Amino acid sequence: MKVAHVVRQFFPSIGGLEDVVFNLAFEQIKSGHTVKVFTINSDFQNNAQLANESVESGISVTRYPWHGSERYPVCLLPIGELNCFDVVHVHAVDFFVEYLSLQKRLGRLKPLLVLTTHGGFFHTNKQAGLKKLFFKTITPFSLSKFDAVTCCSVNDYELFKNLNHNVSLIENGVGFQKLGKTQSEQKGNDFIYFGRFSENKRIVELVELFAEVDCPDTRLKIIGRSKTGDVDAIRNKIIELGCTERVMLLTDINDQEILQHVATARFTVSASAYEGFGLSVVELMAYGLVPLLSAEPPSFKRFVEESGVGMQFTLDKSSLEQAIHHLTSQWTESQGQSAQNYAKQFAWPAVAEKYLNVYQ
Repeated sequence: MKVAHVVRQFFPSIGGLEDVVFNLAFEQIKSGHTVKVFTINSDFQNNAQLANESVESGISVTRYPWHGSERYPVCLLPIGELNCFDVVHVHAVDFFVEYLSLQKRLGRLKPLLVLTTHGGFFHTNKQAGLKKLFFKTITPFSLSKFDAVTCCSVNDYELFKNLNHNVSLIENGVGFQKLGKTQSEQKGNDFIYFGRFSENKRIVELVELFAEVDCPDTRLKIIGRSKTGDVDAIRNKIIELGCTERVMLLTDINDQEILQHVATARFTVSASAYEGFGLSVVELMAYGLVPLLSAEPPSFKRFVEESGVGMQFTLDKSSLEQAIHHLTSQWTESQGQSAQNYAKQFAWPAVAEKYLNVYQ
């Protein structure tokens, strides 16, 4: 089968969306399919201009010029190129959805057209009214020409289930222990946030709360790429609150360094207001880290309930403090094993097989 993946950002840009497309494409190639990624020619994280053609870990990538905003980049992909494939798989709800839906409506685009939602466009409250209006009017019209819509979280499924005749739930795959194997290390009460520094992650608010709680034997480690958000705001807040000994900001470190921090930690933490899925949380659960998660994203509720370990908290001091005290006093190695066992169900080979069933 010939599969074209369409996504606004791809390697060398790094993030949850890019990671999903990379791993899905990689698994499909391993299974003998012909795969190509169509994307734009800029890296939003560092404003770099990227090569028009490249091969990334065996995945062919073609990049095209664009204009407009980074949140809604306008890029007119060549329909003739896409018509060489059996499936065109669009990732995320952006310009490509409207553009390719129109081409399908006009009879120009011939392959099966599939969308994976990746949280839609509701990650932040910016222009919330306009987003809701767009979602109630333009989005249903566009999705009516898609042959299938796959949702990567229960939250997405509830949002999109009535917008297309063929909507299914396929939760994101995880590169199980993607950073490598950890050595046996002495673990402490470290809480690791791992991922982007975008607004919906509420990292500044997490720092403020963590600095207030009376849990002296705990540390918060914030790990991510500096280009993914306002890292200065996080750093300045840590300095302002005088909590540099308990809160560490670790930016742009390599996988081996990340692995070392993961190996000596017991918990992963996220204060996110919204998540399409919560990929980085499951990635750390794969290393046996017990989750302490915001009560708001529905997927976070499922992670805690279905794994049988971890807790949720609301964005106030008493809630976080109680959760930390409970987790640190009750932690056992078997809880870490339960977190790891739960994460195994999201391994990529099984997820790639589910997508193949949608294509067929």
